[in-house]
Amino acid sequence: MRFVRQPDHDRRTFWTPARVAATSALLALISTFGISSCGKPVEDMGTPKATVTVNASGPNAPKRPASVGPTTMPAKVLEANLETIIDGKPFKLSDLKDKVFVLDLWATWCGPCRSSTPELVSLQKEFGSRGFEVIGLDIDPDSDTPEDVKAFADEFKINYKLAFADRELAMSLMRGGNIPQTLVVGRDGRIVEHLVGFNPVVMPKKLRAAIEQALEK
Repeated sequence: MRFVRQPDHDRRTFWTPARVAATSALLALISTFGISSCGKPVEDMGTPKATVTVNASGPNAPKRPASVGPTTMPAKVLEANLETIIDGKPFKLSDLKDKVFVLDLWATWCGPCRSSTPELVSLQKEFGSRGFEVIGLDIDPDSDTPEDVKAFADEFKINYKLAFADRELAMSLMRGGNIPQTLVVGRDGRIVEHLVGFNPVVMPKKLRAAIEQALEK
């Protein structure tokens, strides 16, 4: 049996300059405006596997169930006993009652969390002297070890507190199961902003605007 090779001109005909340009533009838009997040059911935190998703829109986009998080920090979250992973010091979020703070829900295996971490480091440097603090809560202590977190902190030169959040604590704060989730909390405990996923173009502006708003009150 002889296999007949199709002429190359068919492929050249399909990839016209106009189609190449349109495809390149589409990929650029996805890269620029896509909101990346790691999907993992909160109920399944013991399983160290994750998928990276991009939030879609349009008539053919999958329908997502509405998920609404708290508008103020729950008392049980504020009074939860936490411990810094790096040096083992105990603390509570209620210790920050006179501060504006960002609460970042993340895990070491989450790619978009790696993208958002340098922004959090910058925020701590930029606003730290104004009564502001960043707290990073790793939501997957069943998969991440203290050594994993310490290596992550060293890699990104993290300058803020890191602690583990158990399943109950994480579920009381999250909107759905995707991370990172970033909450801006005012001095009165009200949640000024709650962002899911990370977009390098949009998210930094939203975070700074929310922090400035909270610091002015």
